[in-house]
Amino acid sequence: MSRRSPRLEDRLAALDRARSLGPDRLTPDELAALGEVRTRAGERLARGDRVVVAALAGGTGSGKSSLFNALAGRALAEVGARRPVTSEPTGLAVGAAEDAGAVLDWLRVGERAAVPPDGRLPEGLVLVDLPDHDSVAVSHRDVVDRFVDRVDVLVWVVDPLKYAQRALHETYLRELAAHADVLLVVLNRSDELAPADLATVTADLRGLLDAEGLATARVLATSAVTGDGVDALLDELRTEVSARHAIASRIAADVVTVARDVGARVDPPPSEPASSSPALLRAMAAAVGVAGVAEDGERAYLQDARAGTRPLLSGVLLGLLARVIRPLRRWRTERARRRAVELRGPAGELPVGVRHALLELVDAATADADTRWRPPLRALAEERGTALATALASDLGRLELTPRPRRWWTAVSVLWTLVETVLLVGAGWLFASGVLVWLQLPPLPSPDVVGAVGLPTALLLGGLAAWLLLGAVRTRAVRRGARRHRRRLDAAVTTALRDRATTLVLAPLRAETAAIRELSEALATAAR
Repeated sequence: MSRRSPRLEDRLAALDRARSLGPDRLTPDELAALGEVRTRAGERLARGDRVVVAALAGGTGSGKSSLFNALAGRALAEVGARRPVTSEPTGLAVGAAEDAGAVLDWLRVGERAAVPPDGRLPEGLVLVDLPDHDSVAVSHRDVVDRFVDRVDVLVWVVDPLKYAQRALHETYLRELAAHADVLLVVLNRSDELAPADLATVTADLRGLLDAEGLATARVLATSAVTGDGVDALLDELRTEVSARHAIASRIAADVVTVARDVGARVDPPPSEPASSSPALLRAMAAAVGVAGVAEDGERAYLQDARAGTRPLLSGVLLGLLARVIRPLRRWRTERARRRAVELRGPAGELPVGVRHALLELVDAATADADTRWRPPLRALAEERGTALATALASDLGRLELTPRPRRWWTAVSVLWTLVETVLLVGAGWLFASGVLVWLQLPPLPSPDVVGAVGLPTALLLGGLAAWLLLGAVRTRAVRRGARRHRRRLDAAVTTALRDRATTLVLAPLRAETAAIRELSEALATAAR
């Protein structure tokens, strides 16, 4: 089931929408063609629909001017054998002259006359006699071309000798296929043919027009000499005037012609890119070095957690020792850990892997589209990809790899300090007792705790066992926390990549392809 043909207002609105979407998507010539038709339609509609302009066009010797006079019922156009006879368009307005004045001024018709409606000529009809389309004067052909583009009803007058001329059909009639509803092809000088021959020629002319896509163009046979067929032609013109549909039909035909022409060049449009691209995310992750960022974060966590959970006494000694034996590893200090993380590659330059993933995304969207869309979409993807690289460098530069201190670090440090204090007390007690024995002095009191095990030994052995156990538990807890910190960093960076890719690359690409599809739909609506 075919869709209903849009109203003229809908066609013009669709044309306006296509023009608004056209900059940067259509060529200057295509935009100019759309603008020219829209301007012409606006100019014609601005002059109202109180009159319908019917122009008589034809070649030398077709009797066009004689037919014009026969329709007018008076001798207005010059008739003769010299070539050309009609040098300027001549207009006849039926009814109030002011109603037709604006349109005739727009058409640049200098020679004009006005007659009152008389029942034969309908009020609101404007007849224009044009110069010969095959005139030796180039300016005459230019006038015909201008009127062919502007008049509401075109009456093309042919004669029995030249009705099938290739130049006539290829230069004019074939190009009017979209305007067939407002085209009347008149076989004049029918009095020169026998009835049987007239029927044959008329049928042949009908066949030629049908073959050229002018099936809805009306064909009439007339004779300006005998008056045969003139009334039938007037009836057609009266119908156009009374219905007042010729103006809208003509403008609609112009819109259809240009919309089909431009639409054929932009169709088919690209499809919508995917809302997410795993390949792009993988390429970005490789370019950013997500694994390296997460590894740096895990290393930072291990260092901070080990420092934060050390016992007070041995921690100070180990810290001093580390400064002495590892001076070249300053990157582990707080300042080094907070340095900006940059993309692998020059800042602002699109990494090769990301560029390849973007081009693959565009190529998939334009696989079935017209070839004109791939280059601009590729350029947009690369432009947005460069912006993405710059934004990611800024984002990752602000990324904090150092974890926030955990409460349990302090708890472990305090407990381990207590255990270490017990161990040192036991060791110091035993050492002092040994020194006194060596000096043959009375030993320090050493009460037994369990059997023959004295208190100093119990403190030393118990403290050492607790120290080792707490160290093992602390090492396992720190490593587990470091792995969790690494996973959080990995998830945070991956989320940032996905959000940035969606905002800076995928959303603009989807918006542009949507605009192209809307442009195609607007042209299709105007041409339907």
